[in-house]
Amino acid sequence: MAMLMISLQQLPPFPSCSASDFSFAPFKNPNFSILNFNPLSRTLFHSHTHLKPTFRIANFLDLKPLSSKTRSKTVNCNGLKDSTEETKPVLEVDPGGDGGGDGGGGDDEKVEKKIGGLPEWLNFTSDDAKTIFLAIAVSLAFREFVAEPRYIPSLSMYPTFEVGDRLVAEKVSYYFRKPCPNDIVIFKSPPVLQEVGYTDYDVFIKRVVAKEGDVVEVHGGKLIVNGVVRNEDYILEAPNYDMTKVRVPENSVFVMGDNRNNSYDSHIWGPLPAKNIIGRSVLRYWPPSRVGGTVLPDGCAVDKKESTLASQ
Repeated sequence: MAMLMISLQQLPPFPSCSASDFSFAPFKNPNFSILNFNPLSRTLFHSHTHLKPTFRIANFLDLKPLSSKTRSKTVNCNGLKDSTEETKPVLEVDPGGDGGGDGGGGDDEKVEKKIGGLPEWLNFTSDDAKTIFLAIAVSLAFREFVAEPRYIPSLSMYPTFEVGDRLVAEKVSYYFRKPCPNDIVIFKSPPVLQEVGYTDYDVFIKRVVAKEGDVVEVHGGKLIVNGVVRNEDYILEAPNYDMTKVRVPENSVFVMGDNRNNSYDSHIWGPLPAKNIIGRSVLRYWPPSRVGGTVLPDGCAVDKKESTLASQ
């Protein structure tokens, strides 16, 4: 059977092979010859601009030689490059990385896992959780050891505080000194009140009127401490009751409300253990029209004995 020799001047693209790695060889068949691709059987003869592999093909295919005017191209590892164009780098991306074809194990795809099962705006990472935990810890520590906000639920401290007022109680000063007269303190219910149904979660606010060792009494609408009438410009009205002398025991204070006739305080249930004190009121921050400090300018009260009261 007659065979025709032709010269190949332009090749179709081979995206993953180079010009020096393949050749063409005829595959012999009893009846006819066809083109067979054999990467290792032969070596291509080429110049800088042409590849000229020679192979045989049956004449009944009616193939014609390619035109010499056709622009020649060279084979590149990643496809075809026109001989008149500059070589451009080809970016090869490994879709699977080290994890195979599923695309989930590559080093280029490091996605931080988020907590699922929540709306998008509630999803947070481990760094977010650490930040939230730290903020909560700092807030709790500040509240436990430094200061905490409180609100006024009753009129026992009126007119100093009204219902709904909000204040800041600081706790630092009592690390260095004991409570003194004129301090406004918040405290947990003492044992005598817990015996009648109150708990540690019940918190009161009163003014300290006497410290440990002082002798307190109420007569004729006057508070008398160690035989001295206390000057109290901050109370609503004079007390309409009398109270016999009480000596304040060690590590305790005597507290009373500024609304003397409407206050459940030490004149009813006795001295307050100092260990029950939570903190000292220093600032009222609500309502805005009443923002201001709650510490008296005179500080701790100092009793001065008066001759007219000494004889009583």
